[in-house]
Amino acid sequence: MQSREEPTGPVKTKAILIDAASMTVLWMNEAALQDLSEYDAASVAGVPVAEGVPLSDILGAPEALRAVAETGVPQHLRANLVSTSRGSMVIVASVYRLPDGNLLLLIENAWQVGRGKPERR
Repeated sequence: MQSREEPTGPVKTKAILIDAASMTVLWMNEAALQDLSEYDAASVAGVPVAEGVPLSDILGAPEALRAVAETGVPQHLRANLVSTSRGSMVIVASVYRLPDGNLLLLIENAWQVGRGKPERR
């Protein structure tokens, strides 16, 4: 639990609520909206996932969303963006089906130390 003296920054995890039937965005938090300069919170509803979620194809999100919508079994995704000898920048995502049938997509960037390209010998 955070105390009042500790500064709080903006939430970095992107949260996107998706209609399972149409695969369109219903809502997204501020962190997710920052990736979409042409949309605001009021106009993002109804946008197709491929348009509203940058890098969704690289993550394999469309397939994972369909699988979760059909089975209800959560999916966890990962895509390396940049690999170096010291580590890699990855996007990690999780997809969950909510009790009302809608889907929740959570996306976060992470630095993975030591999982990058092997050093040249």
